[in-house]
Amino acid sequence: MSAEVRVDGRARRFEHRRPELLAAAVEYVLDHGITELSLRPMAKALGVTHGTLLRHFGTKEELVVEVVTTIRGALLDDLVRSAAERAPDSPADAMRAAWRQLCRPAERRQFVLLFELVALEVREPGRLGSLATLLVTDFLGPIQAALETHGMSRRDARRTATGFLAQVRGLQMDLAVSGDTRRVDAAMEHYIESVTRPHHEPDA
Repeated sequence: MSAEVRVDGRARRFEHRRPELLAAAVEYVLDHGITELSLRPMAKALGVTHGTLLRHFGTKEELVVEVVTTIRGALLDDLVRSAAERAPDSPADAMRAAWRQLCRPAERRQFVLLFELVALEVREPGRLGSLATLLVTDFLGPIQAALETHGMSRRDARRTATGFLAQVRGLQMDLAVSGDTRRVDAAMEHYIESVTRPHHEPDA
């Protein structure tokens, strides 16, 4: 006869709530950041015990990694899906569509977290593994693919996507600080036009 396995009643109570807890943890991190993150205040805000978070997610670092990975995955999925659904007519339209999506309120919160991750990685290299780097470079693939669809060579699409992402990060930081949507949108439009308009060789 096998030995009876004892199960913590509190763990059983929440065994089917992990996805719900993760979704709530994502929202908490987006609202409060990770620099001063503490599990006890988070648990109180989510209506669970500190021990419940530990049972579901392990350490604070493991929870942060899972939260950021979830945010990254959702944002990338949305970007890929939107690009497929909208089928832009040109490289310029592809970048405009991506910019509009990344300026939605939900995505803007994610950029604030991205800036925090990058700052932590610069100050404490390796603290979050490769998360900060992945959040920067993972966007290249979908944008590069959209540009290649409209006839750009792989090399040109890669360079254009890299430059576009640099503009996105810089202008998102500007927007987070200034809130000047009109000026920031105009700056992005100017950039898109400058890199996609036809260039003519000067007459000999």
